Parts: sequence; structure tokens; C-alpha cells
Amino acid sequence: MEETVETKPHVHEEEGVEEILQTHIKIQENHSYELLTLQPNFARVKLLTKLAERIDESDYIYEASLFSCANFCAVAAVNERQNHIIGAKTEFLNPVKLEDEEIIFEATATTNSSGKKQIEVIGSVKGIIVFESSFISLKLDKKSLLKEEPK
Repeated sequence: MEETVETKPHVHEEEGVEEILQTHIKIQENHSYELLTLQPNFARVKLLTKLAERIDESDYIYEASLFSCANFCAVAAVNERQNHIIGAKTEFLNPVKLEDEEIIFEATATTNSSGKKQIEVIGSVKGIIVFESSFISLKLDKKSLLKEEPK
């Protein structure tokens, strides 16, 4: 059995929302996500678990709910309109129960050599990392949009 590693999430010196969210605003409005920190290339988001996210009477949270919040945290860290996630490698390290109440996600974005954003996201409950993901995002322009081939 794998050993659980306890770590504290990284805390930026200046907490708080310093920027205005430019993207995925409707997603935040329609989900239980609280944006705790928004700085250039960094975001912290809290997922408030609710009954609708339980998989069954065991009270474990649906893994897709964790992924969805991590995805939102990643795009918030990039914070650019028309920037979309095009890839992700994800690990669910520990199951999360409804009673855990708060899952904190932190995302840090960097730009790679091809101009795409690489976003590392961790999710933790009470200092224990329960989720890790590496997202790739791309800013869409007219050249990158899919178009239907003429017949």
C-alpha cells in the first residue's frame, strides 16, 4: 500500500485576489468554486463539496468534480481569454469524502518553448495532497480554430 505523504500547500506571500478573472467566469458562477488567490501565473481555488458530488452513500466525492475544479484553477492561473486546456496528465492520490468539506487547489503556470502554457496543479485536504495534474493550454487564434472542410 502506498504511503500518504503529508505536505503543506505552497502559500504565496501576498494572498488575495489581485487580478480580475478574465476567463471561465460562468464556470465559477455555476460551481462551488471560491477563488482565493489570483496573481500572474498563480491561482488558489477552494472546492466546497456538496451532496450532489457524492458517488453513493459512502460519501466519497466524484473524481470528475476534483478534476473540474483543478481545470478551473489552471485556467484561472493563466487568466487569458481564449486560452483553453488542450491536454492533462492527472493523478488522484487519495479519495476525498464529503466531510472533508474544503479541497484547496493551487496552480502555477509557465510558458514553454512553443508558447503553450504548462500549468502544474495540486489539490490538498488539510495539508495532504490528494490530486496532482499537469495541464497544457493554448491561446486560440483564427489559425487554430477547427473549420469544416468545404465539400
